[in-house]
Amino acid sequence: MNLKITSLLFFLLTTTLVYAQTGSIKGNIVDYKTKEAVIGASVVLKGSTPPIGTATDVEGNFDIQNIPTGKQTVIVSYVSYKPKEIAIEVYPNQAVLINTTIEEDVANLEEVKIVGQRQSFTDVSVITEIKQAEQIAVGISAQQIQKSQDRDASQVVRRVPGVSIQDDRFVIIRGLNERYNTVMLNDAITPSTEVDVKSFSFDLIPSTAIDRMMIYKSGAPELPGEFAGGIIKIYTKTIPDDNGFTFSLTGGYRGNTTFKNVLDYKGSSLDWTGFGAPDRALPNGFPSTKRLQNENGPSDATLNAFRNLPEFYDLKSKSVTPDLRASLGYNHKFELGNMKLTTFNNVNYSSTHQFLPTTQFRYLSFNTEKQKSDIQSSYQDELYQNNVRLGVMSNWALIINPNHKIEFRNLFNQLSNKETNFRQGYNTDNDVEVQNYAFRYESKSIYSGQLGGTHELGAHTTLKWLGALGTTIRSEPDYRRFISTRPIGSTGPFQVELVPGSNASLTRGARFYSELTEYTSSFRADLEHRFERSAYEDDESMQIKLRAGAYGEMKDRAFKARWFNLTNSGNASQELLGQAPAQLFDSQNIGRDLLYYAERTNTDDKYTAQNTLMAGYVGSYIPFTKKFNVSVGLRVENNIQKLQSRQRGSGERIRVNNPIFRFLPSANLAYNFTEKSLVRLAYSVSVNRPEFRELAPFTYYDFNFDVSRVGNPNLKTPSIQNVDLRYEFYPKDGEMISVAAFYKHFVNPIETRIRYAGSGVSFYVDNAKSAYTYGAEIELRKSLKNLTVSPFVDNLSVLLNASVINSNVLTGFAGQENDRQLQGQSPYLINAGVYYNDVNRGWQVNALYNVVGRRIFLVGDRDLQPTVYEMARNVIDLNIVKALGEHLEIKLGIQDLLNQRFRLIQDSNQDQKITSVDESYQSYRRGSYSTIGINYKF
Repeated sequence: MNLKITSLLFFLLTTTLVYAQTGSIKGNIVDYKTKEAVIGASVVLKGSTPPIGTATDVEGNFDIQNIPTGKQTVIVSYVSYKPKEIAIEVYPNQAVLINTTIEEDVANLEEVKIVGQRQSFTDVSVITEIKQAEQIAVGISAQQIQKSQDRDASQVVRRVPGVSIQDDRFVIIRGLNERYNTVMLNDAITPSTEVDVKSFSFDLIPSTAIDRMMIYKSGAPELPGEFAGGIIKIYTKTIPDDNGFTFSLTGGYRGNTTFKNVLDYKGSSLDWTGFGAPDRALPNGFPSTKRLQNENGPSDATLNAFRNLPEFYDLKSKSVTPDLRASLGYNHKFELGNMKLTTFNNVNYSSTHQFLPTTQFRYLSFNTEKQKSDIQSSYQDELYQNNVRLGVMSNWALIINPNHKIEFRNLFNQLSNKETNFRQGYNTDNDVEVQNYAFRYESKSIYSGQLGGTHELGAHTTLKWLGALGTTIRSEPDYRRFISTRPIGSTGPFQVELVPGSNASLTRGARFYSELTEYTSSFRADLEHRFERSAYEDDESMQIKLRAGAYGEMKDRAFKARWFNLTNSGNASQELLGQAPAQLFDSQNIGRDLLYYAERTNTDDKYTAQNTLMAGYVGSYIPFTKKFNVSVGLRVENNIQKLQSRQRGSGERIRVNNPIFRFLPSANLAYNFTEKSLVRLAYSVSVNRPEFRELAPFTYYDFNFDVSRVGNPNLKTPSIQNVDLRYEFYPKDGEMISVAAFYKHFVNPIETRIRYAGSGVSFYVDNAKSAYTYGAEIELRKSLKNLTVSPFVDNLSVLLNASVINSNVLTGFAGQENDRQLQGQSPYLINAGVYYNDVNRGWQVNALYNVVGRRIFLVGDRDLQPTVYEMARNVIDLNIVKALGEHLEIKLGIQDLLNQRFRLIQDSNQDQKITSVDESYQSYRRGSYSTIGINYKF
């Protein structure tokens, strides 16, 4: 159905009129030495007849419109100055920015190589940045993002070599767990957006706001010392290439979801805005935990307080509407005397839906004779989610002069996730059939603000500074869940299970409230001084660079939770207890001698945590010859991680205090065989600190997995040794071929595992003692132009990147075998794409493929719970973009065309292989996703 709709729309678009496409060239010309504007310089398109060009104004600016698309050469000339040629590529409806210098033509002056600067969002500019980087790096440009039609940074990063995406948000580099990555937004470390794992939700950043994305896979003294997979730098746009507004509107249809009837609960009238949490929160004046726990029985005031809470059970059926995404952008340049003020702004909104019919099984021990496990529980979940996001980005830049620039960046995101889960199935522990329900709402408000400057202090010294503030406020108000059962084989009604007396249960008639606030502040300063070498005075590539800098970061988190059980007083009648949920949970049944809510908040249901990181570094870049250069340095980090909480039940104080001082050396060597090929060798030492939530003993019940999640205050900080070898070849501008090998050795790696406590099961984190991983990866970006005489083939380009990885846990933790994969490590990754781009007719069509190899989702034990694996999924995306004139674009897309199942399989016979003997743990289909949208530029 989706493919037919898209094919029809594609056919209709191909019948539209084809418009000739043009672009523009603009920029600024200044004197090489004085950095003053060159007034009246000639800027002409080479070979144009009649000449196409203009002259620079009093500020050295120029603007040439209606330039034919494709490769062009610009000639900049002026009396008494050396003429300069700059090769560019012009794209439809886009402006190529050239900010460059020209040099006086003084007699006997040796030739000086001057490189013109293009906009940083182009493929060519990003490839150039990768080539010139001192570390092993990969990246993607905004130009490539436009071709893929990706919506946000989580989808963009899938196109980068050795990178995969988990849960549509979390990035995995070289197959390693997301915890091993550090994310930087405009050179500042981003706050974690999750409370259970160390990660950053990449879906917070719209693709339209990204200038480029770079991923560094080897260390350097100026980069953070916390990584093993990579350091991801996302640069958002600050300086626009043009003034104006942009508007985009996209509708989405998801198979298995859109127009389906689903179960949903009422919620708040503000849910569509993402600000629905306050209407669910405990009201001001609600009885405190201490007061409720000190009451011998519920008072009238307490009973009334619970009666006035939002209705517990308000389930209804509804038809799911199509997804909606909208974005509005505003860009402008202001002239302030001799200075320039620029701004890039974006407001985006989305409301999306997902219905996931999910099958789950849990098993008893494996029977070797029958070659299967007896089923402990079998569940069929109907999980419906509505996600709302409101994002605002406002970036400003004050260009005082060519040597001094100050930037102010702001990013705010309001996210909410409303979930309704209806579970049916059976449990053999109690021989009952179940009908269980969960109604959940999560709200997150995330702000990041940055103020920084770049200053050229003379011809050879550069100073950069940056200060950043971040806040994360997460609320999970009134998470409601209950269990209803009947004997297996019975045809009678299901009866809601209630907690008797003083017992407590996270699943039976529970209401859960939690609040988390985290504040982050950081600063950094980086100084670079360049020395010209004898006999290479005018060659920038041969300059020796000395660097020094400092970084400081402070984090402060506070978390607290409260929860209550609907309790049977012991006097409630069987007639009342046998009522259906809609009647049983009615406020009229709350009474001292009927049903009442009891506070079950425990001593471990809150924690506070702080982290202070102070770092300094020194480094140098030394080009020994034109072919061989070395970048070496030492980073010193002093990190103090603290957490305060209490043990469940006993109330014994838990005080985590981990002061860790580390020397983190790094070295990057490069040998250039030719201007188009080089080899790199890199070594670095890095760390991987636990997340606050991983240290907290707090117990959180996850209804979707029917499991508790618990932290471990005794976690150690892992350290990693990293070695990389990479060969790079650049056939043409914008093209790249690379082959790489890498090795990593881990001490105390953190893994997710099963833990049993009495009759309960929890997901837990623990340290293995040591592990290693090694692998190889290949990247190819190649245009097919001039390979044949076909104009169609000339417009094609291909992208391929693949990684093959082997990992081994040398010494695991107690109860687990040693010789196995590292948890979260994939054995292979493949990304491939075929792009068709007809710049003259405004067509962009691409097909993209992605697969991530089987990886350990959860480390089991050798007795009760085998290891659980996440299986590989093949994903194919198709995208079509058609430009209609200079202002309008129509976009079509189908994501996850194959719609293969997401599968978790347990290794039942514990042979570290997944065969027909092994059994399903969880499975579902997300559904193929079709979109159609318009983008208009005013």
